[in-house]
Amino acid sequence: MMTRNEAIAYGKRIGVRYYVVNEHDCIVGGTKTLAQAKAMKKRFEIEDRRNPWTHGETRFFIQPA
Repeated sequence: MMTRNEAIAYGKRIGVRYYVVNEHDCIVGGTKTLAQAKAMKKRFEIEDRRNPWTHGETRFFIQPA
């Protein structure tokens, strides 16, 4: 597991332009295109609905790098 700063530095090296973060400002994924980021966000929201601990209440956002 990486720290936030390590994740951002790694993202810069591989060309990440958009990060998907949750409401707690934790990075949950990163992509190179906005379309990929939107698909990733939707996938995380669907998976969160099946999570018995959160019941789909977690919010996800797309942030530019």
